[in-house]
Amino acid sequence: MKLTENINLANRIFTIDQDALLKLEEYLKSVERYFKGKEEEKEIVTDIESRIAELFETMLNKKKEVISMEDVNKIIEIIGLPEIFMEDVEKEEKMKDKTNFNFQNKTKKLYRDPDNSIISGVCGGLGTYFNVDPVLFRVLFILAVIFTGIGLLPYIILWIVIPQAKTLEQKMEMKGF
Repeated sequence: MKLTENINLANRIFTIDQDALLKLEEYLKSVERYFKGKEEEKEIVTDIESRIAELFETMLNKKKEVISMEDVNKIIEIIGLPEIFMEDVEKEEKMKDKTNFNFQNKTKKLYRDPDNSIISGVCGGLGTYFNVDPVLFRVLFILAVIFTGIGLLPYIILWIVIPQAKTLEQKMEMKGF
């Protein structure tokens, strides 16, 4: 027979084995130690406690009313040790910084925009490239056809010469990312 205790975790009441409680307390103390002195220490610890409470709730049902050592071990495995999940966060932040840096250094490329097209995407691509509403280019081509009769020829040439942005990478290059 194991001893159990009732605990309040993230404003939820749980019944937990005493040995599982000791392990959980040790884990939460390691989390607090790891984030001690950091800017958002209380918020991070509160979020982790809330996540643990959510996971505990999913583990309990009518047949199982007590959190065991196995449950605590599963939760620690899911959430991870503070050192490990902070390494992941730091890696993500570094990748985000690198990504932002790369986006700022890339130049725009001219493509036909299939997402903003009426006929072939020439005007949509020109509008995206020059940061202008594509309607302006459509009107210019129509006016050139009506008044000079030559507007159709440049449009067809651009249709042939400008490649269509088919992949996500090409669409991002078109927008300057």
